[in-house]
Amino acid sequence: MNKSILFLIMVGMLAIAASAIQVSSPTFGGENQERNAIASATFTVTNTNTTNALTNVAVSLGAGANDARYRINFSTIPTTIAPGATVTLTASAFIPLDQPGIDSNFKENPVKIGTITVTGTTTVVETSTSDVLMQAINQLKIKKVRIECDTKSQSLDDGDKVKNLKPGDDCTLEVEVENNFNDNDRDNRHIGDVEFQTVDVNLDSSNSDIDFDDDNDNLDNLAAGDDDALSFSLQIDDEAEDRTSSLDITVTGRDDNGAIHGEKRSSRLEVVRLTHDVQIRRIELAPSRVSACEATSVKATVNFLNQGKRDEDKVAVEVAVPDLKFSKKITDISLDRDDSTSVNLDIPVPKNTKTGVMRVDVRSFFDTIAQSNSGSVDLTVEACSVEGANTSTGTSTTGTSSGTVTTTTPSTTTTVTNPIVSTTTGVAATRKSASVTDSPVYIAILAVGIVIAVVVLIVLLVALLRRRKE
Repeated sequence: MNKSILFLIMVGMLAIAASAIQVSSPTFGGENQERNAIASATFTVTNTNTTNALTNVAVSLGAGANDARYRINFSTIPTTIAPGATVTLTASAFIPLDQPGIDSNFKENPVKIGTITVTGTTTVVETSTSDVLMQAINQLKIKKVRIECDTKSQSLDDGDKVKNLKPGDDCTLEVEVENNFNDNDRDNRHIGDVEFQTVDVNLDSSNSDIDFDDDNDNLDNLAAGDDDALSFSLQIDDEAEDRTSSLDITVTGRDDNGAIHGEKRSSRLEVVRLTHDVQIRRIELAPSRVSACEATSVKATVNFLNQGKRDEDKVAVEVAVPDLKFSKKITDISLDRDDSTSVNLDIPVPKNTKTGVMRVDVRSFFDTIAQSNSGSVDLTVEACSVEGANTSTGTSTTGTSSGTVTTTTPSTTTTVTNPIVSTTTGVAATRKSASVTDSPVYIAILAVGIVIAVVVLIVLLVALLRRRKE
């Protein structure tokens, strides 16, 4: 016991001796500090020895802070610090063009560029070392994040929560990024018109139930003053558990001067499983288009999944077509948690059913009668095929048409939405009606008449001239 007490006393004495000088960390710049500029900082030196003065005080830089590119200079340094006294010193430093705008955690915080050491003498030589920090403005920001899922959409700020997501949900995440450098380098200081050649965008989640189609992508050539966006697809696993998971979005880029910029935005995704949840996953009709010409049937296949918290032994599925006055319910289906199955049934379509698009409604139930989920698909009933009106067996046919001809799939029925109207001239071209004016006799008579008229005209002119002479 005595040895333990002695050891603690010695440790305490060493601690007191080690803390005879206390030095704060000088921080050059700030969150709005431009690069290629001089910044000043203050720091304090305290003589914690309340009995003896601290003499022969000296300040030195190391671990990178002594690099000439920082140009760190100190104002007047006192050679003596009184017992228990604190002095404030001032220093200046140059902020280089490649000074980072973020720390290793993608936060806009000062980063360490080296150390500062203060030495002095009380009864012994005292030494204390502290970090030298520097910060420059961050010019690459996340402008907007928006998530759109099956049942909701919202913008995401840092710390936001997306509530009530369901297993199986599909989401789209859009991340918009902006380059906040001024697009004009007015003073030729290389702090304007600065581009990011590549901007990396990364996604990460604490939950393996959150799946990304691609958890990283990049933007190229983001110019000063511009913004751009990337879209990501993410899925909530069908078997995802009840939990809240983190979603981290990080954006980083190195500018033309070599400085790192970026931002990290963290959100939360809440996945909630209902106690009972029979989800309809897929509805298929075969065929989905039928003809009214004849009675037929359509095979409906419904696939559903138990996404609830417990096993179910009284699942039911109902298929209804109101326009056909058809409804059928299949009951007593057992379905364990996270299991899926399919049911098939036939929907009769009578001959001469009214044409058009009919809605096929599907509902799922637990405990036979408690509705869980619903969905619908379309069934199309088409008019009978119509043949064209052309009955000619000849090879020369002229005609006009209106509308379109649609071949249904998978049915082989060919439907004419607007019948083609065709007119034909038959095998030979139709003859024109003969006219009297086209006959040779008419032409001969006409010629004789013209000759007679000319003769009469000449006789009249001669008679007129004779009368004038008399």
